[in-house]
Amino acid sequence: MRFIVTDLKRIFTEPTFYISMALNLLLLALGIAFASVRGETDRLFLFSQSFALPFVAPLLAAMPYSVMIMQEKETRYGSLMNIKLCAGGYELKRLLTCGISGAAALFIPQLLLFIVCIFTGGISDFFYDIRVLLLSLAFGFSYAVISYGLTFVNRHNYVPLVMPQVLYMLCIYAFPIIKLEKFYPPLDLSPTIYGGEITAERFVIPLCLIVLGLALTLLGKAGKRL
Repeated sequence: MRFIVTDLKRIFTEPTFYISMALNLLLLALGIAFASVRGETDRLFLFSQSFALPFVAPLLAAMPYSVMIMQEKETRYGSLMNIKLCAGGYELKRLLTCGISGAAALFIPQLLLFIVCIFTGGISDFFYDIRVLLLSLAFGFSYAVISYGLTFVNRHNYVPLVMPQVLYMLCIYAFPIIKLEKFYPPLDLSPTIYGGEITAERFVIPLCLIVLGLALTLLGKAGKRL
């Protein structure tokens, strides 16, 4: 438990965490500007968070913490933690904190936008907008976890960072072709892009990514590689 608390605190010392949030805020600001031009101020929150953010969100979720274990190979920190926390403990605890970092990087900027919209009248349906806001937690957690899992099957720092975004874009193009529109990935973050309903389908891909990330972590035997 102490390791998890310490690692969670470490999230807020990582420059990439703040870079991710800054980029997130920039995309939301572009959405606000475009919404103002179009006169969509009565639904400012939904319009702004679905404008550009959904199409680069996996990269922002992966950015804060997912390649940390790759960097720690050079210092043998992972081997030390494996000995201290027993086999498997370090990897699984780091998976949890990595997932939380991705969730926080997407959630915090959108929460700020939500608060602003409350005072500016940009909330169209309070309880629906709350549910859309909470989707960012599952989305950010799942893409950070799969990014972390990828650190166990390659030796290049850039792969865990960019591969979730690559897979995401491939699904965006492929799903309509293979008639899987209801699982269209951007809807997991911004369901108002098409339709607007928040159904169980919104959690299918995030759940699959979490399971796959966990499987890669358990099978990676990181302690022997670090």
